[in-house]
Amino acid sequence: MEIQGKINTFLDPYGTASNLEKSGEAKLKGRTGAAAPEGSQGDTVSVSQDALLLTEARRTAQNTPDVRAEKVESLRIQVSNGTYTPDSKLIAANLVREEPGLFK
Repeated sequence: MEIQGKINTFLDPYGTASNLEKSGEAKLKGRTGAAAPEGSQGDTVSVSQDALLLTEARRTAQNTPDVRAEKVESLRIQVSNGTYTPDSKLIAANLVREEPGLFK
């Protein structure tokens, strides 16, 4: 099954604050009913430690650049100088490790 289109940020638990504000969800936070009795705290939400870790991991991944420019430049210089010698056994081992179904 292929999912196409944009994910609804209202349903996305990992949406960024700006996405939540755009969807109107941020306006709902902390709002209690008008007829709430005195001393009532209103609704509360509890988020598990795992959910917090997943959210932080996603935020970190989104802020990490896709290309490590310093590594690319270093390899470009090695290739142009003719000093780049890739380890074919390491490349093969990583291919097998990352693609277990490749040779089935």
